[in-house]
Amino acid sequence: MDFLSPWSLAGWVLVPAIFLWGLLAPRGRPVTVGSLMLWRRALGAGPAGKPSAKVRLRDPLLWLDAAAAFLLVAACAQPALRTTAPDQPVATLVVDRTASMAMESASGGLSRTSPSGPRYRQVEAMAERVLDPLGDAPIRLVSVPAAAGDGLTEETTVGDLLGRGEVPWKPLLADRDPWPVAIAEAASRPDWPVLLATDIARAEAAPAPANLYVLAPGGRSGNAGLTRVAARIEGGRWWLLVSAKASAEAPGPYTLECHSGGQAILRDADFLAPGQTVERTLPMTGPPPRDLTVSLVGPPDGFPADDAAYLVLVPGRQIRVRLIGAPDPALRRALASRPDTEVKESPAGASVPAGETDLLIACATALPADWTGPAVAFLPPEPIGPVTPAEGEAAGEWRIAPDGPLADVLRREPPRIGSVRRYTAAQGGQLLLGTADAPLIVAWESQGSRRLAILFGFDERTTDWPRRWGFPLFWSHAMDWLAPGDRRPAAYATYRPLEFVPTAGQAAPNAVGFQVAAGPSRASGSSDDSDGAREGRTFGVSFIGTDEGFQAGAGRDDSAAATEAIRRAAESARRASFYEVWPFLAAAALLALLIRVRVAR
Repeated sequence: MDFLSPWSLAGWVLVPAIFLWGLLAPRGRPVTVGSLMLWRRALGAGPAGKPSAKVRLRDPLLWLDAAAAFLLVAACAQPALRTTAPDQPVATLVVDRTASMAMESASGGLSRTSPSGPRYRQVEAMAERVLDPLGDAPIRLVSVPAAAGDGLTEETTVGDLLGRGEVPWKPLLADRDPWPVAIAEAASRPDWPVLLATDIARAEAAPAPANLYVLAPGGRSGNAGLTRVAARIEGGRWWLLVSAKASAEAPGPYTLECHSGGQAILRDADFLAPGQTVERTLPMTGPPPRDLTVSLVGPPDGFPADDAAYLVLVPGRQIRVRLIGAPDPALRRALASRPDTEVKESPAGASVPAGETDLLIACATALPADWTGPAVAFLPPEPIGPVTPAEGEAAGEWRIAPDGPLADVLRREPPRIGSVRRYTAAQGGQLLLGTADAPLIVAWESQGSRRLAILFGFDERTTDWPRRWGFPLFWSHAMDWLAPGDRRPAAYATYRPLEFVPTAGQAAPNAVGFQVAAGPSRASGSSDDSDGAREGRTFGVSFIGTDEGFQAGAGRDDSAAATEAIRRAAESARRASFYEVWPFLAAAALLALLIRVRVAR
């Protein structure tokens, strides 16, 4: 048996106090007698003695008073019998895994009491001090961002979390900000504490929820890095545009070097000094090679992951997409994510100019009868190609046809699929996704043009695909497959790490910030592959165009308040798993008092 309020047991001191009072307190009871003469004779027979302690201990009223006090104090201590182990999370831990967590620790502020090394090491130590007393209690873990293919949220135990090493803390590249995620978690779960393990404390105008506690070591950036690299041709001559900046705490100065195939082709000493922002156009003797590397060389800074950028030759494409019907907003965003895509919308039934459209997407409406080019039918309301609407719904399944032309991109981070509208797919079509009973994506050819049918909606009830990074990637590859061909010459471009594409014999750099994701792909059906421009040799650019490496700010340590809040939440979770006995003890104490009153009469 456990006591949920053990401090109340101090009230048991009343029990011996009642017995002591019963032994020592004077007693008297009014007696009616017929004559005082009898009383005097009784007194004259000898001195009247007090009742002995043995006689007093036989008094039932004394024992009833002690029993009532004992049971009442025991009820106040809330005794409970443990039934099962706590199975509800006692807190939520939101882990910031963005790129700035990889920065080296800075002196000053809270970092003086934290271990040296990257910021995530300091945050890990702060979180461990708060969570370690919980033992093996369940906890809700939210990683922002989550690794590719992993869920954003999971439920684990404190012991398992602290035993993972660097897995929950190692930074990843992401555009997602953990602060709004922590705010939403705290607002949706006001009954338990939410810890945000991050590096820089936010100074938000709107007050954060009272149950949100921040663990942030803070610090200065001490970083120098590239922010943009691009090539252009002007007046028949090639130029290289390089932008970089350095915080005042960066060690500097830095030299700019450009390499290709292990050979230096350009060098600019003292290119960047601490506290400077530089944008310079450098002349080149010829077009940049496809594997040009641009680097800042100098003293090590606090965030070396953005010291190098990679310039690649990518195919020049300009895909003109025409949307008709009622397109889903997620579809618009996915199509617009490609900078070389021009998207225009037309109402259902409007004419589609063939000379101004490369790909037609009909959303919940029929394809124009005179359209012979590539097309996508999204939730077609009538038979089209081998696809025919049917009655009822079916359970969707993310089953990928292994020989489908888009199988590789469909394997990226499979989403959740619920019930879908029922369709049937006849012979002549190729099932790319789904099952024969519930097809999801079907491909076929019509008059020499490729076509797709997307047979499920993008609403929350049906799927979470639009919220995953594989969604815009699928549409990028689908457009290349549906409408192959060049529209303009190949061009040089820089890419962020989310656009890294591995090719044969290449692997993603094993460094913070690189993550395999979207990027240009080799277009099918093109004959212009002789110069290797379509090899897609995209290495990615580490954090180019972001300011994560330059983040700095104050720290915040809510460890004490968080520890107390988690203790209360853990106690509440434990109470839910106990069978409380105190009501029975309280009833017994009340019964003892009633008997005492009855006997006293």
